[in-house]
Formats: sequence, C-alpha cells, structure tokens
Amino acid sequence: MMKNIYDIAYELESALREQPAFAQLTESYEAVTKDEEAAQLFGEFTRVQQEIQMKQMSGEGLTEEYIEEAQEIAGRASTNELIKSMMTAEQQLSVVIEDINKIIVRPLQEMYSAGAPTEEQ
Repeated sequence: MMKNIYDIAYELESALREQPAFAQLTESYEAVTKDEEAAQLFGEFTRVQQEIQMKQMSGEGLTEEYIEEAQEIAGRASTNELIKSMMTAEQQLSVVIEDINKIIVRPLQEMYSAGAPTEEQ
C-alpha cells in the first residue's frame, strides 16, 4: 500500500524539528528575544528585509538613502553576537532544508534532463 505523501511530509516536519540545527536555531532565537538590544535590532533588521522584498516584488526601486539605511542596520545586526549566532544556526538549518529539497525535486530533474535535447541532437 502506498503511503500518503502528506503523511510523509508531516513525518519530515517532525524529523526536521529533531535536528540539532533546529534546536540550535530555537535556542539562539530565544536568546535574541530575551535580550532587549538584540531583539530591537533584530526587529529593525527583519522590518528592512521585508520592506526590501515588498519593494522588489512591486517593482519599486530602492533609493540610495534607503540602501544606506538598510546596510547600516545589517552591519549593526551582523556585529551583535546573539544575532550573529542565530544567523549561523539559521544558515546551518538552511543547508539541511536545501539538501532535502534537492532530494524531493530529483524526480523532476531526472525527467526533464532525460528528455532534454543534447548538443548532438
């Protein structure tokens, strides 16, 4: 009997939560939120990231002044040890998720590459 693909996805979610990288990210995030300075700075950083995404999605350009402000906030965030630790943990978890994604899309890649014309054709 074939397993329900959504059940497998929920199992994958549970397994992801058990990964050391997820535990490290959770711990790091809690440390950031408990520190007033880090929490405020992280809030500024995420606000700017979201604004940039919205502007890019709407086709709105970024002013030089806005870019400088964003760079200044990102610079301060990258020097905060708690935020830096959290970003490192997030990057480690992202590697795991990227690896999983490569496995999931492999059937599509194989299908498309098998049917793709080669240089000889």
